Amino acid sequence: MRRAVVNALDFLQDDLGMDRAVAYAYLSAAADFEISQVVDRTVGVHGVIRRDHFTAQ
Repeated sequence: MRRAVVNALDFLQDDLGMDRAVAYAYLSAAADFEISQVVDRTVGVHGVIRRDHFTAQ
C-alpha cells in the first residue's frame, strides 16, 4: 500500500506537475486503492485515479 501511494504521488508530481502536498491531499480525498490479489505472499495494490479529474471539459 505504501508503495502504491508513493508511486501515485510520484506520478501526480512528476507527470502532471502537481505540488506533492496537493497530490497527497488529492489521493486521500479522491483516489481509490484496491487490493488486486492476495496469494501466498504476493499482494497487489493499485491506486485508481480518475482520468476525468484531469482532462479539460
